Amino acid sequence: MAKQDSSKTVFLALSVNFFIGLIKSFVAFITNSSAMFSEAVHSFVDSFNQFLLWFGIKQTKKSNPKLYPLGRGREEYFWTLVVAVLIFTVGGLVSLEHGIEALSHPKELDNLYISISILSISIILETYVLIKAVKKLRGNKEKKPILKLLKESNDGPLIAIVVEDFAATLGLIFALIGTLLTYFTNNSIYDALSSISIGILLMVSGIFLGYEMKHLITGETVNVDAYKIVENNLRTSGLFNPLDKKAFLQAPDIANLKPRFEDWNLIKAQALITGKVNYINDKLRVEFRLWDVLAAKEMMALAFTTVPTNWRRVGHIISDKVYERLTGEKGYFDT
Repeated sequence: MAKQDSSKTVFLALSVNFFIGLIKSFVAFITNSSAMFSEAVHSFVDSFNQFLLWFGIKQTKKSNPKLYPLGRGREEYFWTLVVAVLIFTVGGLVSLEHGIEALSHPKELDNLYISISILSISIILETYVLIKAVKKLRGNKEKKPILKLLKESNDGPLIAIVVEDFAATLGLIFALIGTLLTYFTNNSIYDALSSISIGILLMVSGIFLGYEMKHLITGETVNVDAYKIVENNLRTSGLFNPLDKKAFLQAPDIANLKPRFEDWNLIKAQALITGKVNYINDKLRVEFRLWDVLAAKEMMALAFTTVPTNWRRVGHIISDKVYERLTGEKGYFDT
């Protein structure tokens, strides 16, 4: 998924949510509806969240090799995690509190036909945005369910938009059902219950989004055995003897962490390659670092972004870089 596409989807969602939020706020004021108040809060929280997502996308495009030698691609995951926290706290807890307050102190609701009309129109608009976001998420993977696509995707902002718009659409349906029941029964308890339901929905959405971002921030690995290419190349050169993985005291997939050199010294390692492979916006990103175990210092740090089908060649390029750095001679594996 191209970043530009995600940025457009984020901007579309921001515009629609802010416009709907203004209308919901006015209707909530004239009707005293707790469900409509919750939906207004929901829309404004979503609008602010989508601004943060847009900001995160812009930040990832900035380059500063000295401060960020491996790039800033994961910064968008941080901002998406902030969005998850805001959905849970500002969106979920505020709606839940307001619904409980309305349940404890019922108010007479007015002009509910206006609420019903606005909620119906809002459902149509949110459904349109949701369909656009899901279409971007799905791409060419026509047969996969949405939940599986969300778990497989590494496009943080797009995941957030799909989760937010799904919650927004379902929340509007809750609000519409509560308003209709209140209108026909003249009992405001249904309005309060729908507000509570919206709050719980937002809290669950925030937890789900935060959980997915945790995997992306920590670097969810991809089933690409690039390390085997590097290992085999260096072994066949006759100059290196890769150690048995069973002897490892620390996993080598710690691309952004400093190794525990004392552990590697114990198993007689002289040099160490650490790395990580993951997807970012349908591109394969391979990060690796070369460490001098005896001197306890970093020798090299590089990252490559390529199409997923090119992972074997990246393994050969890494082999060349490591070979040249350790022997002083140019590598010959990427031929």
